[in-house]
Amino acid sequence: MRYYEIRNLRSFSGPNYYLDSPAIVFDLDIDHGGPFEALRESAVDRFPVLRSRTIETPADLFALTLLQVIRLDLDLFVSKSAVHVIDGAARIAAEYIDEGVAKEAAYLVRDWLSAVAEKKPFDFEGNMQGLQTDFDKTLYGGPTLYSLLEAAMKRSIPVHYLFEENQFQWGYGKKQLRGRSTTFHTDGIKDTEFTTYKDMVKDFLQMCGFPTPIGRNCYSLKEALAQAEQLGFPVVVKPVAGHKGQGVTTNVRSMDELRSAYQAAEQSARQEKGHNDGVIVEQQIEGTDHRLLAVNGKFLAALQRIPAYVDGNGHDTIETLIERENATSARVDNARSPLCKIKTDENLIEFLKLQRLSLRSVPKPGERIFLRRVANISAGGVSINVTSKVHPKNVKLVEDIASFFNLTALGIDVLAGDISKPWTDGDFGIIEINAAPGVFMHLTPAIGDPLDIPAAILRSHFPKDGSERIPIVTGNRLSLNFSQMLFRELRAIRPGIQFASLTEEGILFNGEFFFKNPVHAQNVKIMLRHPKLDLALFTHRRDDILDSGMLHRGADLVILEAPDKEEEVLRRDLLPGGILVELGGPEIVITRDGQALGSRPIAGGEDKDGALLDALKPALPGLVSKYD
Repeated sequence: MRYYEIRNLRSFSGPNYYLDSPAIVFDLDIDHGGPFEALRESAVDRFPVLRSRTIETPADLFALTLLQVIRLDLDLFVSKSAVHVIDGAARIAAEYIDEGVAKEAAYLVRDWLSAVAEKKPFDFEGNMQGLQTDFDKTLYGGPTLYSLLEAAMKRSIPVHYLFEENQFQWGYGKKQLRGRSTTFHTDGIKDTEFTTYKDMVKDFLQMCGFPTPIGRNCYSLKEALAQAEQLGFPVVVKPVAGHKGQGVTTNVRSMDELRSAYQAAEQSARQEKGHNDGVIVEQQIEGTDHRLLAVNGKFLAALQRIPAYVDGNGHDTIETLIERENATSARVDNARSPLCKIKTDENLIEFLKLQRLSLRSVPKPGERIFLRRVANISAGGVSINVTSKVHPKNVKLVEDIASFFNLTALGIDVLAGDISKPWTDGDFGIIEINAAPGVFMHLTPAIGDPLDIPAAILRSHFPKDGSERIPIVTGNRLSLNFSQMLFRELRAIRPGIQFASLTEEGILFNGEFFFKNPVHAQNVKIMLRHPKLDLALFTHRRDDILDSGMLHRGADLVILEAPDKEEEVLRRDLLPGGILVELGGPEIVITRDGQALGSRPIAGGEDKDGALLDALKPALPGLVSKYD
């Protein structure tokens, strides 16, 4: 047998009996006769942060090491693990970001520490790299999406994944925000769609008098050649529908170059969409590339983007310089790195040829060789925070454009000779506008101070603490009868209130039965997903808690009646300032933050639900208005 063995591995997508966060949970068999001290030293050597942690048992060692592995050397925002002793055996819980990667991490720790115990070789670093690669392929591997999730977690804004919709939900009920990356359900669908058609956007910008290069959409090479001849070289060639600079060729200076550029744009469009919607041929504007960002119509950030480059040293080839640059920590190319790797592809080789260079060329000392036409970060470009340099007239331009769109986030790509000069001075052109722009690059620019745009996006929807929540009532023995009585009382306090309850009978919306999903947490998700919900009540019994957890984070009112030890976990999740109601024998006791608010006896033969509601009446107006 291995030193460690894992059994009954499962996961919870939200708070549960073991942790107040999403967690993987499993039973751990341990060979207590193994070399515990040697294992602890190996774990501490690999993760020095463990040196300051209390590691008294093999179970502690496994749990704390697992948490570090789940962080993937990427500083992922997970911090919770626990060891529970169940019937004399260790049960481990560890917080996770991606369930699949976390489960892989558990087996990695098992195999690694067991190999150390048996003095067998084990490629720990290779396995860690494999986990990082797997994480990059998950929903959370996208830098922008992960940064939005982390921004929420840091600010205690609840967020969970809606598997059926392939998107995320921040907040609850009528306060919710749903989406993926920087596209949200509050955005105008037609506005989002419109920004993907560069030809129509160009016409719109020109109609409004915004500065954009002259050009048009061409549906054949013949049209493209004629358009270039009419405009005069140099020109830019790009697919109508595309992103991240794919298929874009700048500084096209001849008919031969235009033929190649047209083919590249057409090929990119077919790979992206399966067909070609046309190719734009437009004037070349001189200047450096900038991304200007607006959130809810307000200018927040500006990045100057420089195409990927290497600096010569007089003896290394361009190929070697690229390899050396790609080996830097800034270009790890994962969900947390500020720069992407420079890919040596056909476009790079062709651009070098235009400069009469090749991968075997040796640049002079200090000679800067640009490797691509486009400056996109995804193509290896370098980002510089220039927010403070943007001229006020250019700020107004961004906000004027954003005012025409119902979009949370809008990225505007411009070429400017000097972003600190007003656009009216010339040398300024809008290349395209983008719904759902990436924002991680603002959080980690290669040069300059970071700007926490993910937090700004969330705060634009949740302007203050608590604005993401609706009042939540939980309990372990709340009946259908009590939920109906509570609903009528709430309607008396606030007519038209939208109320949902979950009891053993299933979900009720506004007093009418809706559905009962066989999975308890799914019922919770259904209720919190309702976009008009004002207040929710959840009954969590022992088996529900152990099978799928509670899903929601926290409660404002917790009602406990003779709870099992597993049901006591509801007390743990009572929010600060929340109300705790305990029914013990013939009395109802109400407290807040440990201070008594009152008590009420239950008379012999009196209806318990009626007595409970009567005891709660003084607190209900405050509960209803808590997050107004």
